[in-house]
Amino acid sequence: MNQPNPQFQSSSPAGRSVQFKVGGPIAQLLSLLILVILVIVGFVIFIPLAIIIIALALILYAYFKIKRLFTKTHAPNGPLDGRRNVRVMDRDE
Repeated sequence: MNQPNPQFQSSSPAGRSVQFKVGGPIAQLLSLLILVILVIVGFVIFIPLAIIIIALALILYAYFKIKRLFTKTHAPNGPLDGRRNVRVMDRDE
């Protein structure tokens, strides 16, 4: 039981600082492979999600632009106001 763990190395006699030893080339290769897989999966999820969000933003922008266009046409003195351009005569003059 007095044999130290080969993964840990103590730098002081009291054993207060612990340093982790890096694994061998297989462990580094596996960690790199896991990182690459996570990045690829992240991009597979992120890119379509970004495209969907941009498309929804453009659709909402177009919707509000068209809605504003139609509300302007029915606004007072707009082209589809429906009122005639009639002068009001003041009888007091």
